[in-house]
Amino acid sequence: MTTEVARLERRSPEDVARDISRQFLDVTDLRAQDDDIDEGTISLQAGLGLFNAANHLMVSAAAATINRQGYYGRGIPRAAHAHARRLRLGQTRPGSYVLPVISSARFGTTARDAEGLPHLDVASEDTYFDRRVLATLSRSLEALAEMTMRRDRMPTRSDIRDSVGEGVSSELCAAVLEVIGKGKVELFDIAFNWAPASPVPDDLTRRIEFSSVNAEILEEVQSELKESDEPSEVVLYGVIRRMALKENEESGRVSLDTVIEGRKRSVSFDLDLATYRRAAQYHGDRRRVVVTGILETSPGRPARMKVSTFGPDRSIVSFDELA
Repeated sequence: MTTEVARLERRSPEDVARDISRQFLDVTDLRAQDDDIDEGTISLQAGLGLFNAANHLMVSAAAATINRQGYYGRGIPRAAHAHARRLRLGQTRPGSYVLPVISSARFGTTARDAEGLPHLDVASEDTYFDRRVLATLSRSLEALAEMTMRRDRMPTRSDIRDSVGEGVSSELCAAVLEVIGKGKVELFDIAFNWAPASPVPDDLTRRIEFSSVNAEILEEVQSELKESDEPSEVVLYGVIRRMALKENEESGRVSLDTVIEGRKRSVSFDLDLATYRRAAQYHGDRRRVVVTGILETSPGRPARMKVSTFGPDRSIVSFDELA
């Protein structure tokens, strides 16, 4: 069958077989491009940098999917390291040196209550984590590239601090520098090959490139983030369960069903009127949302959050939304 399809599509049977096998797999290609790369070989130093970058990129993106922080140091969540250990590496490819990182994109079924509203299920929610990590990685690398690829000016401190909200961290910068800095590779690009059978948000960048000529700017951004004293902000994903708006109030109360440390929890927070109206729209559309902020979980008391950002969960697109 693969031979026949390959003949009709005028490509190799190996490419067809690979596409069939990865219907529910996201493959992130890390590519090192340099004049020194020849016939599928790479210097030991550059190769070590590429393999180290693969691990550090995924760990930093997983950490930013759990909580946003300019510098983690020893505070990287254990779940971020556990996520990286679950990932697989594919065979390196001929030509320019390409290292494929493979993650799952097979999502659980959306549970619904008797009225047809989305119902948070911990087991199903766990299946979205791999895709959310890659979405965070895509957006954080895009933000980092926008800051560092302009040689006519350095990014401002405000630009750098704001990028933390997109998942940029000192550890992410260090991962890129493993290749274009320590590895002394001219070009490093990251290409996202999303699973064909799993819906993908259309605003995700498919390919981001970094050049060795911008390594110095990256080092400056890394240093600034490492010195950041901004508090860590928790990222929560979930579905809106209840909304309440009193007459003449300037804010409305929202209750979110989410997962915290593997357990289903309800978290309440206040939103200004404009954001509250958007929340009502997402609630009506039955969309998942994501909220970032300072979480308060005192023993014996309901969980509360002081919100800094709120919006739809752009990491996940359900088949219901496509319909």
